[in-house]
Amino acid sequence: MPDTERKDKFVSRRSFLRTGGTLATVALITPVVAACGDSTPNAGAVLTTATANTTPTGTTSAASTTTAAITSSKAVSTTANTTTTRVAPNATTTGNLPFAGRTLTVFVYAGLTETTFREVYAPAFEKLTGARMVLSPGWWDAAAKLQASPDDQPPFDLVETDPIQGYPGIRQGLFQKIDITKIPNARNFAPQILDSTIYRDSWGLPFISSAMTLCWQTELVPEGLKKWSDLFSEGLKGKIMLYNSYYMSLYTFAVAKVEMDGKPGTAKQEIANNLDGVLQFARDKRDWVKYWWPTTADGVNALLQKNVSAGNIHGNGLISPIQSNKPVGFTVPTNDQAYVQLFFVVPKTTKQADLAQAAMDFFASQDIQRAFGAQTGQFSVNIPSIASEVAVKQPVWAKVYPNQPDHFANLSYYPYDLYDKNDDKISKFWNSQVLRKS
Repeated sequence: MPDTERKDKFVSRRSFLRTGGTLATVALITPVVAACGDSTPNAGAVLTTATANTTPTGTTSAASTTTAAITSSKAVSTTANTTTTRVAPNATTTGNLPFAGRTLTVFVYAGLTETTFREVYAPAFEKLTGARMVLSPGWWDAAAKLQASPDDQPPFDLVETDPIQGYPGIRQGLFQKIDITKIPNARNFAPQILDSTIYRDSWGLPFISSAMTLCWQTELVPEGLKKWSDLFSEGLKGKIMLYNSYYMSLYTFAVAKVEMDGKPGTAKQEIANNLDGVLQFARDKRDWVKYWWPTTADGVNALLQKNVSAGNIHGNGLISPIQSNKPVGFTVPTNDQAYVQLFFVVPKTTKQADLAQAAMDFFASQDIQRAFGAQTGQFSVNIPSIASEVAVKQPVWAKVYPNQPDHFANLSYYPYDLYDKNDDKISKFWNSQVLRKS
């Protein structure tokens, strides 16, 4: 998951979900806007293609020449890499918009995703469909708010989440299965991204974010760093920063441990077979950490202000500083790479499932994926051919996200399944033995 604004509440996500009835009454980032659109279903409607154009000033709008491909699933045919749509007789770009008058409330992670959706995704989706898209930003509070809401008043119609919140949410019955055939554009995603129980079992649409990234302040560490174990050299004791959430930083410790043990590339096996040893290593090395950053922006600022010398970070947070020639450097070491996995799921209680599926299909369209990378220069692209195209135009972006066939072929996530099985144990140890007290 992206970073969290909860600076002093390091609760486990299971305990967070168990107390959802209370926590849902407090908006951690912004108040929730409840979905209130027309719930009348548009039977069989599917949004399969869309185009976003960039104006000279960099703003985005849905292209007036785009075909509004809204039709029944019987009118959709696919090839290996493209989706072809026959336009329904009453679907045009100038009138009879298929979802006009309806509202889709989407829970998104605050920060980069919210900004990208507001600037690129929502305006184009609204123009193409006639629907209104309300963005509700937050972090790990989506499941708690769903638990606390009445069945006839769901707070969201579509939810961006990750395995930390999404896996237990699925088990608790918070989400409904979707009709994968209504998201034909997903077939253009890299097979490794779709190789997920989320997609295989029809729970939703998976996509990726950036990898765990090794960073440093170039004026303080002019020689740079090459591998994760470099963080724990004596020269950096008390000078590094790590993310306060264990899903990233425990993995940082694990990768450093196996490198120091002469077993690089075995971090996931180490967590699976020697979790106690990894936790002990984290406790032993906690004095190297000066700052547990709560958000990517805080971590980047700590580097720029020379409060810390090096650490881990979400790589996408460094794209803008690097482009602005700020004194930061970074690398994504090849050993034990780990990317963030995200996915969209549909709440069980929403009456807007057809519109939510259309939104997912629109998200997966080639032109929107291209706009995410080429226009913003900071968001992931999940279609390999377009990712390689964006990499040529966005060289800093290309250092953060997979963009070549071998990158996608070797795609690897954080050990979410291991975390899911051991969350209570890890969370208790992490909070009491590793994190510094406020």
